[in-house]
Amino acid sequence: MNKIILTLLLSSFYIGSFAQSGIQFPKSDSTSVNKDYPYVLPIWGQKLTDKNIKFQLPFGLNANYVYNRMELEMTGFSMNLNDRPIEAIGLEELGFQPIIAITSGINLRADVWILPFLNFYGIYNESNGSTEVSMNPFNTGLINLDPVPFRSKTLGIGSTFVYGWNNYFVSVDANYTSSSSNILEDNVKFVVASARIGRRAEFDNGMALAVYIGAMYRNFVGHEANNGNVMLDEYFPELKDGIVTGIDTRITINEDKIADPNYPYSAEDPSKVTLRTRNVLLNEVSSKIENSPPSTVSYSIKKELINAWSTQIGLNWEISPSWMYRAEIGYSAEQTFFMTGLQYRFGL
Repeated sequence: MNKIILTLLLSSFYIGSFAQSGIQFPKSDSTSVNKDYPYVLPIWGQKLTDKNIKFQLPFGLNANYVYNRMELEMTGFSMNLNDRPIEAIGLEELGFQPIIAITSGINLRADVWILPFLNFYGIYNESNGSTEVSMNPFNTGLINLDPVPFRSKTLGIGSTFVYGWNNYFVSVDANYTSSSSNILEDNVKFVVASARIGRRAEFDNGMALAVYIGAMYRNFVGHEANNGNVMLDEYFPELKDGIVTGIDTRITINEDKIADPNYPYSAEDPSKVTLRTRNVLLNEVSSKIENSPPSTVSYSIKKELINAWSTQIGLNWEISPSWMYRAEIGYSAEQTFFMTGLQYRFGL
């Protein structure tokens, strides 16, 4: 098939990959102090203050730029034309190659340290994306489609656990997001889990730098199919010719086999009766598409990440108790992730 599924397909592929909400790193010494902790959170804030343990301000606002490039594969597909099923065109006939989804946008996040080692946060994201798709419809030749743009909005919640000792720390993070796009009817739900280990260094000017390495897992929740619809002539003006050409080529190949006295060539080949039945269906589909007025195509697609894991490397630069800068990259053979942004922390 042509660009139709691809736009729709990848508009569902915004993958909300949101890493943890800053590095909480309690720093202790052996001196006890007599000082009031002025904020309501985190719980046990006064006890840590009494033990002269330093920790981040409890509330944070984050603004990050996030870039994602991921490879996916189609594992299920069906379509209707003007509410009538087109059973002769399925996943096997379309010949999808690995699909590349690219998104970038701004991720806003608010977080709070409930306990000195436990953080909860909420996410809001708006992003733009595009898809790179290749197909081999009806085995008539590889088609590389132009990138197709889409927009998405994402809401989510998450939590981070962090433990520090001496100048080292470990963190574990998980979040759940739901994304909507301008083409899909259904929201796309996603889960992200990650773990990191790193080292933190303090400087004489009061700044501190934490560097870390870890791994991230990202995947769809439920793996259910996504549904949507578009106006065929509005979104894909060249689609009719592409589909009809592919169908006509397949019909010609089937007719040549039917006319060949040596066909079928092996026990695995479909019978001539089966090929005749297929040609009847293909002719009906070709006629419907070629002669139809402006048409609405509805579809159902199911997709999978080729690789859900990536290696993460990043840093957290504490400019002051209230301001921090964060940057992180993630990579694997099938995906690339980059995030950078500022965090503002305060107490209440």
